[in-house]
Amino acid sequence: MIANTKKSIACSISILILGCPLFAGPLSADERTRDTTQAAVVSLELGRTYLDRGDYRRAITEYDKFLALTPGSADAYYRRGLAYYHLGELNRAIQDYSRAVEANPKHVEAYHHRGTAYYDLGNANRAILDYNKAIKLRPHFAEAYNNRGAAQIKLGNQEAGLKDFNRATELNPKFADAYYNRGTIYTKLGVLNQAIKDLDTAIDLRPDYAAAYYSRGVAYGKLGIMAKETDDYARAAELNPNLPGADQTRGAAPGKSGSTGKAIGNYDLAAKENPEGRGVGSIDALRSELEKTRQQPETRKKADELSRENENLKKELAAVTAAKKQESATDRAGASRNLMAIEWFKKGYASAISGNYRDAVDAYDKAIELNPNFTEAYYVRGTAYNNLGDPGQAIKDLDRAIELSPEYASAYYNRGLALSKLGNPNQAVENYKIAARLGFKQAQDQLKKQGIGW
Repeated sequence: MIANTKKSIACSISILILGCPLFAGPLSADERTRDTTQAAVVSLELGRTYLDRGDYRRAITEYDKFLALTPGSADAYYRRGLAYYHLGELNRAIQDYSRAVEANPKHVEAYHHRGTAYYDLGNANRAILDYNKAIKLRPHFAEAYNNRGAAQIKLGNQEAGLKDFNRATELNPKFADAYYNRGTIYTKLGVLNQAIKDLDTAIDLRPDYAAAYYSRGVAYGKLGIMAKETDDYARAAELNPNLPGADQTRGAAPGKSGSTGKAIGNYDLAAKENPEGRGVGSIDALRSELEKTRQQPETRKKADELSRENENLKKELAAVTAAKKQESATDRAGASRNLMAIEWFKKGYASAISGNYRDAVDAYDKAIELNPNFTEAYYVRGTAYNNLGDPGQAIKDLDRAIELSPEYASAYYNRGLALSKLGNPNQAVENYKIAARLGFKQAQDQLKKQGIGW
């Protein structure tokens, strides 16, 4: 990435990513600075690519390189923490999330995911403190309400948990985990019709939600509706033959959406409410239970239906396996495109260093064509457009960078600068305020000089 100053000095990658001003003439820089900056950008983008692909060890290696070149980047610490989390190295994940919030005390996702790591370590009280911080910074954060509710339930605070689940479903009516969690608690409290309604919704939103089928089976069993109870246990066991008696983690993978949804476990509850063991364990256990009463016509019919459904599931599994192979090939092609995008990004960077902003824009165009989610490419293309005297186009690219990375503090700041050039001082100040709240010192200093709070 590149940005210019009136003194014609090069910004390091940490300044570029976090917010070097857009406006000025051509830059001059020595080869060492240029190579270091390029290497840092490459490592940053490779880290994101590997993280999205689920190649967590390689992602960590790239973030290690980036942080060695540009220490103190909150987002890099946060993303390396995500990689450690996915590898099950929770303490190392917490260390990186902590570094992220030290570098940027407004980093909502770092607080949220640190809370999730503490929750997984069994420290519900510490998790709640982090979820509280995330909610304070982002009051409409549905996942944080849901996860805080799960932590409250773990501590035995059912009323507080229900309140959080209610808020989560209000904020996100398509949040399957929140409906599952609330349905599970309603089952435990004996509010069975409402429990079934919530679990129906969870299953509608996520048809493969094994735990929701199981929990609904518990509710049907308590109501004495044995046929539906058996159906739900069977479906749950087929979707997950190793039904565990522990918490389930549900929701988008953190590295992709930045969010996780915690789903409280209900298998232990099911065992208490279902002492005969219906549905507990694998599908073979269910078959064994059915065989005991095979002389009953209804049970025999159910066993036949189950057998047919198993055959269908085998066919579905074969189809899924084929699809996974295709996805793997697609992933490899995507990784290749991302690497090519980085090469075009480097060419654009070299052109911008030389003051050839039109050539830089052409190279960034190719990088974005290959990787439409290349946040930094949008950011620096906006820089180049501004240096070409087109702040309107610069704002479009900065809008896209912010859309891809909502906590990109320097993008808000630079968008404010572009708006100022277009004669929109009020909108410019609003962007400076957002950048300042995200911890961007340059925006804070500018607002202080004007006597404006944020």
